[in-house]
Order: sequence, then structure tokens, then C-alpha cells
Amino acid sequence: MMIRSLLLLVTLLSSTIAVSEWYSLPKTTQGQELRYDNSTNRVEVVNETGNRPLWSGVHKLEDGRVLRIQKGVAIADQTVQRAMPSPQRQPDQVDACTVLERQSCGLRTECGISESCQLAHQLQGFYNSANLLDRNKIESQCKEALDNASMFPPCPTPPTGAYHTACGNIVNKSCGKSNQCQDSDACDAARQLVSMESEERLNKWVPSEDTYTTRQCEKASGDDEFFPPCGK
Repeated sequence: MMIRSLLLLVTLLSSTIAVSEWYSLPKTTQGQELRYDNSTNRVEVVNETGNRPLWSGVHKLEDGRVLRIQKGVAIADQTVQRAMPSPQRQPDQVDACTVLERQSCGLRTECGISESCQLAHQLQGFYNSANLLDRNKIESQCKEALDNASMFPPCPTPPTGAYHTACGNIVNKSCGKSNQCQDSDACDAARQLVSMESEERLNKWVPSEDTYTTRQCEKASGDDEFFPPCGK
């Protein structure tokens, strides 16, 4: 199974989503069942006597992730993306073989000399030179390879991302230039944002372009409550 750090840490869904649908989330460490509303970002505690909003604060979940709630709304939810159905490929997304190559080699070929990068590069070459029918078969192989972390280990994401963006700035702000605040919740959350941003870049035609998470980081960059500067 492909190792992923895609953890959603800011308001998660576009306001254009109109249809409300509830999704199950991992239980809290106290055993409370949770559910998430995709249209409002609300999180509720499931109870036989009646569901109620999850109170504001930081909640530890049974799978080790953290859920941040403000007035019943998920502000920094690391689990919602896994609860949502996998989306179809968007018009600006690349094929699975390109994603595999970028994931194995790094967005800036940081892992270009690795064996997995060379193998992924070969698969990409086969895909590009194949006819339409064979391309579908090769892309299916690339999709399977994306789930084979032992043969195609992802190139590690730099703490501040492959490109200089607002997400990387939040890492520098919350973790410290010398990484002296690396154990703080804010640093952990900031690095998760960078991981999510990098995952989105893997699928874009032009990976250097800003992503949804990049824009969320721009909005969150001045939020000293959730991302306090290191040392304060």
C-alpha cells in the first residue's frame, strides 16, 4: 500500500459543494464514534440518544491522527480525505505513469539515481510510445505500482516542499529555521500540509503551479493560533 501523508489540516471542501453527506471517521482514543458532513465540515459524536457536535479543541484519534475542531467544524482534520470516495481524474491531472515517475524520482528528481526512479522512467517511456489500447494496459500496471511501496518507494518530501510556497513558509514559521520546534503540534500540522501539497503536485500537468492546499496555506499563514511561531 502506497505510503501517504495526505492529511487535511485546513477547511477541507469547497463552498460550492451543496449536497450534504455524512462519512465515518476513526474513533477517538476514548472510543467515541465520529461522523463528518462534507457540505459544512461539521463533525459529530454518534450517540444512540442523539448525535451532538464534537466540542472545540484538539482530539486524538485511535489511528494516531489529530482532529482539530472549532465550534463543531473541522479546522485541521487529518482523516477526512481517507473517508471521502476517491475522486475521478480531473482535466488537469496527468496519467498514472507520470504520477509514478514523479513520486519515485521526486518532483525535482531528488531521487533520480534510485532504482525505483529508473524503473518508473522506463514505464513512462513505454506508456508514451504505446498505442491507445496498450496505453490503458500500461497505465493499469502503473496504478498497481503506485500501491507497491516496496518496489517503488516514494521519494521523501522535503520538510518545506519541492517548491518555495506558503506551505513551506508555515513549516519554517512553526518548526523553526533549525527545526528546534519539530515536536510541536503546529510543526507536525505544517509538515502535513506540505505533504498534501506535494501529493497534489504529483497529479498536475504543471507541478510548479499552486494547488488547492497551496491556496489554503496562503490563507492560514497569518493564523498564529493554529500555527504559532516557533519559540512563542
